[in-house]
Amino acid sequence: MSLEVLLVYFALLLLVAFGGRYLFSPFQFVLELLLKGGGGFLLLIIFNLLTSFTGYYLPLNLYTVLYCGFLGLPGLISLCFLQTWL
Repeated sequence: MSLEVLLVYFALLLLVAFGGRYLFSPFQFVLELLLKGGGGFLLLIIFNLLTSFTGYYLPLNLYTVLYCGFLGLPGLISLCFLQTWL
């Protein structure tokens, strides 16, 4: 077997290993995505309300909401560092 075939097999194995729990239940994936997105949205809204008097804010878009939703407070802190330094 060539190296390319082995890499494809390995990638498929990783896909089934990590994404296999959503293979039979896409509704569960959508529900988890909505719940984590809602949590990230609330986290960003609360943060923006608490820091409104300083003029510091984080934008509300799909990427920041999902990032904060999946990572939680460490995601919010890393977004603050990115906003400050970039």
